[in-house]
Amino acid sequence: MKKLIYLTIVSLLIISCQQNNQTDKRNSKMNVFNKNTETTKAWLNAFMQNDSTTLFSDKYVSDDFIWSPPAVGMDSLPKSEWEEAFRGFMSSYDNKVLTNPQYYAALDEENLPDGNVRVYGTWNSNFATTGKKNKLKWYAVFQYNEDGKMSHYMEWYDSADLTKEFN
Repeated sequence: MKKLIYLTIVSLLIISCQQNNQTDKRNSKMNVFNKNTETTKAWLNAFMQNDSTTLFSDKYVSDDFIWSPPAVGMDSLPKSEWEEAFRGFMSSYDNKVLTNPQYYAALDEENLPDGNVRVYGTWNSNFATTGKKNKLKWYAVFQYNEDGKMSHYMEWYDSADLTKEFN
């Protein structure tokens, strides 16, 4: 009976330590996620303000940055092609506002936060040439490196929405 009690206590201690380690790991990664979320918000704000100097700066984007555009079957693209595409977006749309943004932690293989950021929202804007309103439902994943810079940006949306006008 004493052995059973001893084994039970030891088992409970081991489980407790494992849970504490997982909680510490989760809290640490949530701190990284919170920091990266603030970076994501600042970067998105630069995009909304057409501030290309900030948007493309080394402050937010790593040198080995990769963009995975929403087009089906398209490979991931290097930083230079991403910059070209985003300059086109910034000149084609005015009054860009991300409405109802929702920020969530990306998860690792153990379903624990990994520090990266998932964002859902709807972009509202006006076509620069006509002034007509545009809406785009959008989802993105921002992966960050150890320096807190974006290293991989993946986004999904229906590209047909880029040409739709709303009253």
